[in-house]
Amino acid sequence: MIEKSEDYPEVTLLILNYNGIEYIEECLDSVLKTDYPRCKVIVIDNASNDGSSEFVEKNYPQVKLFKNPKNYGFAKAYNDALKYVESNLVLFLNNDVLVESEWLKNIAPYMMNDKSISAINPKILLMQNKNVINAAGGNCDLFGVGWNRGNGEIDRGQYEKVEEVFYANGAAMLTRRDLWKDVGPFDEQYFLYGEDLDWCWRARLKGYKILYVPTAKIYHKWRASKGQIICLLEKHWLATFLKNYSLKNIFAIMPRLFALKILKALWLFKNGKDSNEKLAVFDSFLWNLVMFKKTWKKRLLIQASRRISDEELQKHMYNGSFELLLGFGRMKHPLVEK
Repeated sequence: MIEKSEDYPEVTLLILNYNGIEYIEECLDSVLKTDYPRCKVIVIDNASNDGSSEFVEKNYPQVKLFKNPKNYGFAKAYNDALKYVESNLVLFLNNDVLVESEWLKNIAPYMMNDKSISAINPKILLMQNKNVINAAGGNCDLFGVGWNRGNGEIDRGQYEKVEEVFYANGAAMLTRRDLWKDVGPFDEQYFLYGEDLDWCWRARLKGYKILYVPTAKIYHKWRASKGQIICLLEKHWLATFLKNYSLKNIFAIMPRLFALKILKALWLFKNGKDSNEKLAVFDSFLWNLVMFKKTWKKRLLIQASRRISDEELQKHMYNGSFELLLGFGRMKHPLVEK
């Protein structure tokens, strides 16, 4: 039990902002009320043009502001910001969240007391409906598709146990800066989406655990899927699959993956909202073909230093397809626009 302020490890909150004028005030007001004695807050602005950067600079002098010259996306912006962070504990946080005052006190001790843990997620609830779960940690299926555990479910206490999950959702992810030397940085090939799953998969291959702690709660103004999101996720899920699986399992799973993607491509071509969404699967294969040489170089490094087998890893994965569950209505996306 931590009793003295000096016994708490310092935590730096990195809040990524891009044109977040409608969210950033509520987010910072909430974060600055956090009941934690040693907490620094840094806002990383990805060249916003909506006045949000100037708003932070004017109204929050206690918050350090880093201004990027252009929109670097998620991965590069956080990787660059980590170079200027002094504390070992770092929490990546979206700009469209509200936090409960005790949230950091409830998760920091786990990271501090167990060096085998590489990342921790709090319970993430929807800001639009605080009784609905957005993420109780992240899960991954056999085909490398990530899904927020419990996404869209009414919170009835079904995820009230501190437990290991496959990956930590990047909306609120506590980690340690020293892990970037062992696991490596976020993959900057991923502009946005899927980098949290990829990083946690690589951490798992190194033997680290990912934890979910439900006593820490935040609220996320999660938005409905757009065509661009689907396009990016398709690209990045496939790249993650190619980098992190053993060659044996790539060859074993690829025929089923290809069949699933053909089905999804046909469904999207018929039901997609725009041309980007209709061609998302095709664009994914084309992008990964263009990026294959870079992906393969990264894969060689990952596989050469792995400490855990795929068989051990698959114990924590869903042995099926989340996309099929969604397609047949067995799983529901809580905010998909009609």
